[in-house]
Amino acid sequence: GTGIDALFTNVAGLGHTTGTEGYFTYSHWLKDSDIGLVAAGIAQTLGDYGVLGLSVNTMSFGTIQRTTVNSPEVGSNGTYKPTLMNIGLSYARAFSKSIYAGATLKVVNEGIDNVTATGVAFDAGVQYVTGQDYEIKFGISLKNWGPSMSFSGDGLSINALYEGSDHYQTVSQRSLEWELPSSLNIGAS
Repeated sequence: GTGIDALFTNVAGLGHTTGTEGYFTYSHWLKDSDIGLVAAGIAQTLGDYGVLGLSVNTMSFGTIQRTTVNSPEVGSNGTYKPTLMNIGLSYARAFSKSIYAGATLKVVNEGIDNVTATGVAFDAGVQYVTGQDYEIKFGISLKNWGPSMSFSGDGLSINALYEGSDHYQTVSQRSLEWELPSSLNIGAS
């Protein structure tokens, strides 16, 4: 990829940008599902200093009926809306007519009702282009490298009633940490 289109696949391709580029897209997934994806981005060349890019990706999953252990009936407990959002700040540079490199720092946020997880991730890439008409291309990119994430919030706590008494106590659960799905991609054409 080259220009702003490369932000998702290999950020080094952002270094091909000359001037200002932008994109906006909305995708509605599965008819009547309320599941949608919104993606937007902008890239601006900084002359000999490289290219700076900003991207925002959000996914909505529609409205989900809330159920609880004490009230499992659908429709009597209200609703909630899960969210997923990534915001990335990217920088790329052409070191010559053949070598391009770039990096993205992303903030990742996921949430359901009153439980959220926020973390950071790093993408990096290199592209090498050569040949008489620059027809030989090689690229390598590392995506979603970073520390573990875990959920937190009031949704991980419940009021529990001790059996045989009228005493309630708040019980908090802990969320396990998980790694973002990192990937190393290598390609040539």
